[in-house]
Amino acid sequence: MDCEVCLSENPSKAQHLLRTFDLETGDIEDKLEGIEFKALEGLQGIDLLFESEKHLKEAIDRLGIYAYSTGESMEEVVGRLLREKGLTLSTAESCTAGLLSARIVNVPGSSEYFLGGVVVYSNRLKVSLLGVREETLKRFGAVSKETCVEMLKGLRERFGTDTGIAITGIAGPGGSEHKPEGLTYIGVYLKDKTIVEKRIFSRGRNSNRFLSTQVALNELRKLLLKEEL
Repeated sequence: MDCEVCLSENPSKAQHLLRTFDLETGDIEDKLEGIEFKALEGLQGIDLLFESEKHLKEAIDRLGIYAYSTGESMEEVVGRLLREKGLTLSTAESCTAGLLSARIVNVPGSSEYFLGGVVVYSNRLKVSLLGVREETLKRFGAVSKETCVEMLKGLRERFGTDTGIAITGIAGPGGSEHKPEGLTYIGVYLKDKTIVEKRIFSRGRNSNRFLSTQVALNELRKLLLKEEL
C-alpha cells in the first residue's frame, strides 16, 4: 500500500472519517467546496466526517498530502510506511523529553523499525551523546536550526538508521523576544534527504510538546511517501 491515504479495512467503523493535518478549517472549506462535512479540531489535526463514501474519496483526492488516514493515528501511519519499506528509525529529543519515542512504541510491532532514541534535555548530553559542537551551542543556542541539524547528524553517525527525527524547542512557559515560547526546530532525515522545520506553537507547554511530535511524524510521513520502494 503506497497510497497517500489508505481506506480503513473496517469500513463499518471509519468509512466516513478522514484525518488531516497542517491545514486550517478555512483552507479545508475552500478545498472541499461543494462537499458537506463536519470538522472536529484537535491537537492531532482536523478530523472530517462525511455522509457518503463518495464524498470521502473525493475529499482524499482534493486534500492530497494533507489527508493522512481514515482512522489510523499519525504514528500508526508512519510505522506502517516504515515497515512496508523496510526502513529503520531513531530519535533525538530535547523539549519533548521522550514523548515522540513513547508515541512511536504505542504501535504494536514498532520494534521492527524503531531502534531507539535519546533524550538530550541538557546541552552537556547534546554534546556527549550526539556530538553537537559546543561552539554551535554557544553561538546559536540549543534552540536553533544549527543545533537541530547537528542533532540529526549525530543520529545518522551514531545510530546508523535509515531515518531520524530531532526536536529542540522552548515548550514554555518562558522564552524571549528573539526566541519566544513555543519556538521549536524539528528535523527529519531519510537517507540523504534532510529537512528542518521552524514552528512557533501557542497552545501551552504540553500541547506544544505534542504538536512538535505530530509535526515531526508528519514530515517523516511525507518524505516516506516520496521514497521509492
